[in-house]
Amino acid sequence: MINFPTVLTISRFIFAIFVSVLLFFDSTDAVIIALILFILGSLSDALDGAFARRRSSESQFGAFLDPIADKFLVFLVLISLVYQRGSTIVFVITILIISREVFIMSLREWMAKSLNGKTLEVSSLAKTKTIVQMSGISMVIATPIIHLSYYFELSIVVLIIGTLFGYFSAFKYYKESDKAIFIK
Repeated sequence: MINFPTVLTISRFIFAIFVSVLLFFDSTDAVIIALILFILGSLSDALDGAFARRRSSESQFGAFLDPIADKFLVFLVLISLVYQRGSTIVFVITILIISREVFIMSLREWMAKSLNGKTLEVSSLAKTKTIVQMSGISMVIATPIIHLSYYFELSIVVLIIGTLFGYFSAFKYYKESDKAIFIK
């Protein structure tokens, strides 16, 4: 059964596709629409879980789909930005973000299989990482329409800070999984 939180989760796939396509149009309107859709997709990440918990409508399917939708939104938009903007620094940050996420997904899968379903809970640091990264991506999307000195550089700094939060939280997850191995 598909409930409202699951619809919100599924919407991130749709937002990701539209944002990625819009990034290739060279118009102010396309950038504004892409920015709005990316922000809506980012907000749906926070809202789906809140709605599910509030209405006690959490589902295994929703829990499974949520992180995939998050990664799809971030990865597809970042890859589109790399291709469309041709920025080496955005390329490097994208590789770092995707690498971190693949590592964490693999670590979660390994723990679930080898430790009888034990999972890593999402930390507040990882939630902060998500907020900062989504903010940085939004800023990079908006770069063509924001005509302030050093705006692109500021957006890159925000994205780098989000990436650093991501690697710090990944290290904490690794340490937590390491402890779980020795407890077993």
